[in-house]
Amino acid sequence: MQTTHTAHGVDLDAVARGCGFKPCPKELSSLRKAIHQQPGPNFAVIKVQVEKIPLVLPPREGALLKARFRRALLGAEADSV
Repeated sequence: MQTTHTAHGVDLDAVARGCGFKPCPKELSSLRKAIHQQPGPNFAVIKVQVEKIPLVLPPREGALLKARFRRALLGAEADSV
């Protein structure tokens, strides 16, 4: 995964405070309430864990795609028609 600008020492929280943003709570449940209740603009730094997920390619088999499309349009009766 490519590193971001914050990996090299940029403190986004300090930048936001310097721009006049109100500080947001650190807990996610409190953050959600603050976003919906206090007037914006709001800023929060949210760290996520890097995770490599398996790559899943969509099917390319014509008959399968046709059947899936028919089921999406017609529902359960697509298989009986």
